Amino acid sequence: MTPEMNKGLNSITLSVLRIELLAFFQANPHTRDTADGLALRLNRPRHEVEMALNTLSALGILEIGGTKKITIYRLRNGDLINNYFKDEYPKVHSKPPLR
Repeated sequence: MTPEMNKGLNSITLSVLRIELLAFFQANPHTRDTADGLALRLNRPRHEVEMALNTLSALGILEIGGTKKITIYRLRNGDLINNYFKDEYPKVHSKPPLR
């Protein structure tokens, strides 16, 4: 494989991994975990997960917390998603179905 093909494959792989992380956090909005823990959950290499997490954090999608020794990642707008389903969803879906 040429270096150009390898570079393209890496960017595609990292894009897919970012999508997997977004899907995971959407399904589990209150999860707080390390890069190691998320790598185990997604069955992906830790260094790739860490690169994807850093990108999502830089975009403001994930929030970084923890201590000096351990970095914890969480969905920044997890509460926003939860509040939508608690407050807005019943308003939209409270009408009886049309026949």
